[in-house]
Amino acid sequence: MASINELIDEITLVLREEKTYDLPTVCTRYGLESGDESEAFQSRRVYIQKRLKGKDQLFLLDLAKRIISDYGSKANALLKLVRRLNSTGLFMISEITRRNIMDELYARNNITGKYELVEFLNRIWNLDSMPSTDYRFKTAAGDVWQHMVNNSDWDDVYLFEKYLELMIATDELFVKFIEQVVHPLVRPQVEQGEYIEAINKHLVHDGFSLILAENISGFPVYKIDKVLNGVKGHVKNLIFAAVGHKPEIVISDSINNDIKIVKYEDNCLIYDRPIPNTGLFWTDIVFWWAEMNDIQNLSRETEIELYKRLFSSLDSLPEKLLFKSYFKYFREQFDKNFPALIPQVYLHYDPYTIRQRSGKVYLPRQRMDFLLLFSNKQRVVLEIDGKQHYSDGDISNPKKYAEMVQADRELKLNGYEVYRFGGYELMDEERGSEIIVEFFEGLFKKHAIRS
Repeated sequence: MASINELIDEITLVLREEKTYDLPTVCTRYGLESGDESEAFQSRRVYIQKRLKGKDQLFLLDLAKRIISDYGSKANALLKLVRRLNSTGLFMISEITRRNIMDELYARNNITGKYELVEFLNRIWNLDSMPSTDYRFKTAAGDVWQHMVNNSDWDDVYLFEKYLELMIATDELFVKFIEQVVHPLVRPQVEQGEYIEAINKHLVHDGFSLILAENISGFPVYKIDKVLNGVKGHVKNLIFAAVGHKPEIVISDSINNDIKIVKYEDNCLIYDRPIPNTGLFWTDIVFWWAEMNDIQNLSRETEIELYKRLFSSLDSLPEKLLFKSYFKYFREQFDKNFPALIPQVYLHYDPYTIRQRSGKVYLPRQRMDFLLLFSNKQRVVLEIDGKQHYSDGDISNPKKYAEMVQADRELKLNGYEVYRFGGYELMDEERGSEIIVEFFEGLFKKHAIRS
């Protein structure tokens, strides 16, 4: 498969044929930074590539298609590259899947649902900003009205596949189209489930599915997301950040699996709200904290107060360094997309202490050091190992170590991701911070968490 650099090179070869003094205007037309003529006069190639570097694949593909359309035969090499990319699986949603989905939609003969055609299309494409292919009209809106509404000499296949090029559009655009087809504003709820089921049976072959993302005024909104193999079930309660005595918990309704803390309730926090498919963010926890404490106006002080409460549940210096570094290096960078790092989360719960059990442990490692929820399914556990995990004082304890790795195996088999830090590697603050930053950068990249 060709790389992003190959796309950049081919786009550059086409645009560098422009006159130097025209390059700033050309770049602006294609949504690139314009710069100035003096920069372009030094080197047209460097000038163009500087503006293309850092752009993602979808942006470059869309740009390449616009250039091919504008430059015709002068962009033949770029056209061949784009065709090769398409045929070798650049798109995560394949042409076969698109074909099958579109055939399903054509057969139902109601793609636009409750909307008029032009009104529906404008939810996905800005027809008034797209040029007309008919000399009688200025924009694509005129084309669609003339050939689909006034004369009906185009059919749905021609409109979506030839005119709007949906079969070769970017994943981003195709996904947007599908999500609008099943949107509650477009589709009555009695039809929504039927359409979702029909689309999902094809999306699943590429590892995607329409999944409930949120509810707006009681109406379900579905988004396309990867089908993840993580943890089964849904998060019901997060009991975390315990300080002091262990909370005493009873089951208040065994049918609904509802719990109630009957003693030491103030020693821990309980987050009992649904976790959306997009995961649990720091902003979610802050809003919850504000409501729990009857704080009307959110402010920086609200965040600081919550941060301090969570920090107080940490015992060791390595734990504190990880928590502190996470916020220091990533809070501002990720802003509203900042995943919540939950400390001291109960995974298992035994109402009795080890002493009450006469030293016998039925549920080892009841608490996780840290938990990240990238979705209900994608749950990431972070553990920081001190000597107490594998020794008694300075004497190694193979039994403790075996219990620890057994617990890890069980977590992983249940779909959790588990990452361990040796407490020793985080004892030096400067080097420890570097290790923590490198880890989270890699973790975010793996899970496609974008700032």
